[in-house]
Amino acid sequence: MKAITRWSVEYFEEKFTAPDPWKYLTSNYERTKYQRQLDIIADRVANPQNILEIGPAEGAHTILMAQLFPGAKITAIEISSRALKRAHDNLLQFEDRIELVNADIAEYKTKLKENCYDVSVWSESIYYLGARLPLTEICDLVEKVKNSLKLGGLLVMANTVNLPASIPEFAVTKRPLLECYYSILSSLVFPLSSSVYFEEKLGTTYEYQIWAFLRQK
Repeated sequence: MKAITRWSVEYFEEKFTAPDPWKYLTSNYERTKYQRQLDIIADRVANPQNILEIGPAEGAHTILMAQLFPGAKITAIEISSRALKRAHDNLLQFEDRIELVNADIAEYKTKLKENCYDVSVWSESIYYLGARLPLTEICDLVEKVKNSLKLGGLLVMANTVNLPASIPEFAVTKRPLLECYYSILSSLVFPLSSSVYFEEKLGTTYEYQIWAFLRQK
């Protein structure tokens, strides 16, 4: 049996063998995190026409965006085919305006249309890419995502910080790494806000940060 490399496509396919492995669809913690991001979007972009979502998993956040912004077309790029199949089922009522793409954003970046999106939502996944890609490629990817935004477009991200050592992702969510990503992003898109939250999920308190950036050039 082939060994599964951590953070590879195979890793996420295995992770999504069972539905909703991170409780994105059922957790009040996750829903609160989504709502905080939605509030930022609604405050800055009243009526987005085109939204890019990187890493939608099974579509928990996608559903909320589709409900809140009924005029928006959403392109959602997900590395796991299993997660995307469930996202398709969860989003059937919005299928006329949601495009689901099964791809690794690290490879799909060259296909991103420039000056296309009013909003990009890129949450809980940049640290996986940081564990797989050299720094030069991370910078290139961030620039491609930036260029896919329209001038004045908004990038919103939520990222967990310092997960417990008992969770595999603890290695990729260490604070210095998150600070590095924030620095890279801030050099390419204007930082609008950075907020820190401590909230409980399944009996454990986690820290996460929500960042918002504006494309100015």
